[in-house]
Amino acid sequence: MSHTGDGQSGSPVPDPDESPTVIEPRAVRPGPEPPTVVPGVSLSKDVASDPAPPAPQPEPPTAVPGVSLSKDVASDPAPPAPSGGIPAQPDPYAATQSVPTAYGPGPAMPQPGQSPYPGMAPTSGPPGPTPPGYPTAGYPAQGYPPGGYPPPGYPPGAPQSGWQPPQPRRSNTKAYAITGIALACVLALVIGGVVWWKTSRSPDDPELVAGQLTGSFPTTPSAAWRIDSASVGGEAFVSVLSQESQYRTSGAAHDDDTLVTLVSGPGTADGPTRRVLGVDVETGGRWIFDKPVTSCSPSIVDHTIACLGDATAYFIDTRTGQQTGAAPAPASAFGIAYNGKAAYVRTFGGGAGRSVTFQKITPSGTEWERVVELPEALPTGDSSQFIATEHFVASADGVVAVVSADDGREVLARPGRTGMDALSDGSLLVTTGRMVGDMPENGPLVRIRPDGTTDEIAGATASAPVVATPGQEGRVLIDTAYTDLADGDRLWSMQGLQQYSSPELAVADDREVVVRDNGKIISVDTRTGQERWTSPAGRAYGSTSHSVTDGERLITPTAEGGLVALDLEGGAAAWTLPAASLGNVPPAGDSTPRAALTFALGDRLVTLTSTAITGFAPTGPRAIVPGTERRSATGDGGTTYVTPCGSPPVFEPQSFRTASGGLVVTFKVTAKCPGGDVLYGPQTRITISDGSGLIASGNFDFQRSPVAVPSLDDAGSGLTLELTYPPGSFFRLPDTLPDGTSAEPGTAGSGSGESNDGGGRYLVDCDKGPTSGAPPSLTVPESGTSSASAVATGPALPAGADVTASSANALRLQADSDRAFILANLNNRWVAQLSSKRPGLVADGRTWDDQAILDEFLALRLRFNDVRLLYSDEWPIFSYSGWWVTVAAATFPGPAEANNWCRAQGFDPDHCFAKLIRTTGGPEGTTVYWK
Repeated sequence: MSHTGDGQSGSPVPDPDESPTVIEPRAVRPGPEPPTVVPGVSLSKDVASDPAPPAPQPEPPTAVPGVSLSKDVASDPAPPAPSGGIPAQPDPYAATQSVPTAYGPGPAMPQPGQSPYPGMAPTSGPPGPTPPGYPTAGYPAQGYPPGGYPPPGYPPGAPQSGWQPPQPRRSNTKAYAITGIALACVLALVIGGVVWWKTSRSPDDPELVAGQLTGSFPTTPSAAWRIDSASVGGEAFVSVLSQESQYRTSGAAHDDDTLVTLVSGPGTADGPTRRVLGVDVETGGRWIFDKPVTSCSPSIVDHTIACLGDATAYFIDTRTGQQTGAAPAPASAFGIAYNGKAAYVRTFGGGAGRSVTFQKITPSGTEWERVVELPEALPTGDSSQFIATEHFVASADGVVAVVSADDGREVLARPGRTGMDALSDGSLLVTTGRMVGDMPENGPLVRIRPDGTTDEIAGATASAPVVATPGQEGRVLIDTAYTDLADGDRLWSMQGLQQYSSPELAVADDREVVVRDNGKIISVDTRTGQERWTSPAGRAYGSTSHSVTDGERLITPTAEGGLVALDLEGGAAAWTLPAASLGNVPPAGDSTPRAALTFALGDRLVTLTSTAITGFAPTGPRAIVPGTERRSATGDGGTTYVTPCGSPPVFEPQSFRTASGGLVVTFKVTAKCPGGDVLYGPQTRITISDGSGLIASGNFDFQRSPVAVPSLDDAGSGLTLELTYPPGSFFRLPDTLPDGTSAEPGTAGSGSGESNDGGGRYLVDCDKGPTSGAPPSLTVPESGTSSASAVATGPALPAGADVTASSANALRLQADSDRAFILANLNNRWVAQLSSKRPGLVADGRTWDDQAILDEFLALRLRFNDVRLLYSDEWPIFSYSGWWVTVAAATFPGPAEANNWCRAQGFDPDHCFAKLIRTTGGPEGTTVYWK
């Protein structure tokens, strides 16, 4: 609050531009122009002042039930900070300014000893004993506000020294309607707290198989994030492979952390512009390489991918998108490959003496160049393949040419076809052929061992398994026969496969072999080859994607453009996702979307369509090895393991209260996944709102102290989680929230739920933020109960949040809520007025708006345990309309006692004085200043 008059009598000097900040406003009546403050001049002839006594001895205030204004009264202690050093108590004078993560220029941070509300308290800090949880003399408190946030109470300002921008957020933001006051939100891997359940990892968990998902998906997942091509300035996502991108076929390269594809932009005279896009599959964060390219390598090795563009081979760090090296490459190069040691490119020579030239390129330049003369090619259309392994560089496009990756010596050059497979032992399996007259003849297959020796195997096509358990390594599908390459033994033949259809061998384990072929899935017995089950599936497009498995289910595209999860044992559909859930839309002129591409990246399921990339978090515990049974998840002492879940836990609020640390919400939390949930993310935004706007929104960090959440079946008493939203992260107080803590829990799911103000329904929006490292395995104690707490590390707002409207509505609701209290307890009594502000007021070095006014009110409410809010239009004791007035909720025998209380609290005369509350009469005689 700002009062610039001192209460002495005198004639006011009018100011045509600004209403006074010291006048206690009331609804404006017709009459003369409102007066303006002049230093040392009273704004009302009827305003009295009392002289400062030599030694202030304030009268004890009249007790109001449930209200204490004494700073020595013990306040409700804030919950303990979670281990890891997160401060449980923020600065008591910090305004509740919720700010977005992007910051622009702004005022400097208040210096130590300086209050963010000039004049509200002495610069040395509040006088008298420090309330529990408050910092000692001096402002601001050490470490507050959190790095990167502007000073409390100010608009977003310049970043502080040493601040680093946050990691890119995920694009999706999910909101869920909650009936009564039950809240549910998607919090897979993304909350924090002090865990009272022991952290434990099972030593008996078997190693998972390369290529499979490491998290399980027993129930329908919700999108954790999505990137649309338009959002990154493109028309479509196209494959990194040169032979696919030229036809705008979708595709990507990936490791366990990052998916890389090309963003195709508008066409030019030289063809469409294409840029490299990398996506962190854990968070949905992305980067774009700033130079145009034509293609990239099909593999990522040691977080590096190689790309071709503008007669240059670029080496790109897939974690950051930064160029780590570059070297010249032939402008006519068609395809690039990378094996971790070097990049390799190929160019073709035309004419009768057709040849292919291989080059080995490192950031230092070209190491060698080899020309391989090619025999007569088989007719293959535009089919082409180019790969590099540790030992070989191979090209196939009607002729198969293989050279040594080390020195370029020629290993093989024969007529052949695409469909080369790199085997787990370092061998390369290629398809050769020959021309018999004018007719092509396929076969034999040639296995090239790492030492360069070769074996011929009868057959025309081969498919190595995408996921193979140890007992099935070295076995491939040759034509229709499941063959052991160690001895050439053909174990059995599959029925129903179309000739030359190039089936995909999706899974090979000790129980079943699963093949995707020509629009259907076929599962057969590993020992006998007898069919176990079949299911329809979408047709595959491109060569970079495969059906994926979590060990219990095969997740594969449907013909309608969606996904289906098929139980590996019996073939039943565990769940399906429609095309719309993947952002999959039909191509121009078609009514049905193409089949989506699926990828397994660590525990994340990722789908790719021409216009959308979508990431899904697991909905169950850790995956199992295909062909095995999930064992009972028990540990020592009968405890049950819980693991990360992608489905939304249910949050049932038990209570709302304020403490010196802020707004405290206590929840009962249960996971919806059968395996429970593990919440361990370092930066989780949890936003609570209702039909009137935001209630609270902040980031929580549980990375150092993970929280285990029991499933609905094993919940017992459930997890009691206490979340504290400190100043800067909440907008509403409990007395403005609807009653109904006994309401039934709401239903969570994908999409946004409706809100209903005043009816006990809330909206919760959760953004999981980044996580790092593998999730911990936590166990539930036999009792099934635990308690945890967390304090928000700082304010955070969802995209598109209307802070102005939320602040204005919060002020209105607060004044409505406080009116009954004021009429019952403060009417016709003297109180201490602490603030009067209106939007647009310039005072205390800033322009006040609804949010800043709310900030100040909430800060005062926490500081003095209870203050109340009035709107000037509704009380006859104020002279002007549109002002929000804050008073302390204790009464005094007279104005002298109220002013003595102001002195004792450390206020100056401009920021605290005596005010008489009444519902009759005018403002005359209701204000007494002091000096």
